[in-house]
Amino acid sequence: MKKMCLFAFLFLFLLAFPGESHAASSSSHLQLNGKDISDGKGVQIQEVKGNILVPLRLIVEELGYSVNWESKTGTITIHKQNLNLSLQVNNPIASVNDHQMGMAVAPLLKEGTTYVPLRFVSEQTGIDVAWNNELKTVFLTTPPASGGNSESTHDHSATPAASDPKEIARTTINQISFANHQLTIAVNGKATPKVTTLTHADRIVIDIPDTKFAEEFLASQSFDNSGQGSFPVTEDPDVSQVRYSMFSTTPASVRIVVDLNHSTPFHVLNADDGKVVIALDQETEEPSPTEDVIPTIPVVPAISSDGHVQGIDVSHYNGNIDWQQVAAAGKTFAFIKATEGTKYQDNQFLVNVQGARDANILVGAYHFLNATTADGARQEAANFARAIDSAGGRLDLPPVMDYENNPKGLTPAQISEVAHAFLDEMEKLTGRQPIVYTGNVFASKFDPTFSMYKLWVARYSTTQKPTAVPAWNNWWAWQYSSTGSVPGIQGQVDLDEYNGTIDELRASLAGELD
Repeated sequence: MKKMCLFAFLFLFLLAFPGESHAASSSSHLQLNGKDISDGKGVQIQEVKGNILVPLRLIVEELGYSVNWESKTGTITIHKQNLNLSLQVNNPIASVNDHQMGMAVAPLLKEGTTYVPLRFVSEQTGIDVAWNNELKTVFLTTPPASGGNSESTHDHSATPAASDPKEIARTTINQISFANHQLTIAVNGKATPKVTTLTHADRIVIDIPDTKFAEEFLASQSFDNSGQGSFPVTEDPDVSQVRYSMFSTTPASVRIVVDLNHSTPFHVLNADDGKVVIALDQETEEPSPTEDVIPTIPVVPAISSDGHVQGIDVSHYNGNIDWQQVAAAGKTFAFIKATEGTKYQDNQFLVNVQGARDANILVGAYHFLNATTADGARQEAANFARAIDSAGGRLDLPPVMDYENNPKGLTPAQISEVAHAFLDEMEKLTGRQPIVYTGNVFASKFDPTFSMYKLWVARYSTTQKPTAVPAWNNWWAWQYSSTGSVPGIQGQVDLDEYNGTIDELRASLAGELD
């Protein structure tokens, strides 16, 4: 490729990740219940990357909230009855009743006034908001009082504003992860990615139009001042890091960039099954077509299983499942996503557990681990244990810790500390020794102290089984495909194999089953 001139270089740089911009209207207004509360106060509405920001203090004081400003740390705290809110200038993560919550853009300090995204104000105060671009006016309306109480009874959970049906229906990105030589983007809704490559430096750029980040994702990730997030990829020879941002809000579009160490072929898997996968091609795998973007038909790998038990693992991304058809297809066990983080529970967990039980399929549950500290790991274990209790208190298969990537760049010692804290707490809470799920490459992060735990390992291949790693010489279960096809499930599904026969599996569980 020819050398680019300076202008072209800057253009491509901005294209890959646009910078933050501010625009203010000198004639903008704020109306609360028909009263212009900005009149004579010199307040201007701010716009950052297509997001409308409003002066927080002016609004909440009008609503009767107490406000405190800490200039040294740039922190503003707000209190009213059951709401305690803390925000920090240039930090897109707020604390709402000690629960972290993400904002589309970070609060802005300008001329002594703190501005926050309009939607965030709506969610946390319970007021209805509307922005009239022609009039440059924000209209705010408090909800009617109920039961004689003038205070808002708004639930301070991450709920989208109801004033924009298109916003509510928009596809959300719930999780971005890189493991087993592939990028997985978990979405809730239909996604049509546009995937391109750039060189100098090599990278894969994934633009997903008409999408936004889920509130849970925003709350669990770290973003810089310009609204960009990233995580390093240390266990893959071809990838250095993954970056993501809200590329545009008008129209809405999320951009994800995979930074490569060198030019690497790949193919795209998108079967509208709740996952978009960018799979990097490997010489050890079957050859893939050379096109960057291709439609993919799910294929069950031809594996010589020697009578080994076949199963699946699922989450709400797999939609409504006909478990009787799954059982008829010869799947005898299933791991079902239960939880993630400290609060999230999969909304299909209980339905899937009951459906699998009714089909006489052995049932287990897994938790996707996000923790970066031992204390955080114990809190996540408590969330997992609560979900298991809600499903009857005990499942057929032991609980599973899904620890497969390292977005915060923890050291091996820190990874061990977090994992042991979670596993110890789960065994304490449930009385059962958990199973470790991870990728074949990431498994090498675990030291021999984990050899006491059974290993459920992911390695997607039609020919190559998982290899030995320091902590494990063999595997208990093997996830050999993420693109399987099973009757009763629409789209692609993860396929698993137990390292033994059904009689051997039942015998290993005999001491724990009723």
